[in-house]
Amino acid sequence: MAKTIDITGKLTNERPVLKLGEGKEYPIDNRKNTVFQIQTKIDEGGEGTEYIDEVLELALGKDAVKEINESDVSFADYQIIFVAALAGALGEEYEAVEARFLAAKREA
Repeated sequence: MAKTIDITGKLTNERPVLKLGEGKEYPIDNRKNTVFQIQTKIDEGGEGTEYIDEVLELALGKDAVKEINESDVSFADYQIIFVAALAGALGEEYEAVEARFLAAKREA
């Protein structure tokens, strides 16, 4: 008889949520295909910063990104939002993603 490995308890369909303040919560799309698209966009980079909005749109949705952009956040805060959205999509701790982001920024 073949061995059964039951991972039922490890699987979840929960979506992380990015909370920017009272009443400002955005579900993060952490589905496999979305994460692959995000990773491809990041690997390809792009001209200027347009691809950053594209990555955020994949993770948070167009309406959320529009709302964030219209709120006129500082660039420093925008970077924090970007890193947090990536952390949620990748299922990693914020600090780990931030460390990679800062290391890549220093290399650029």
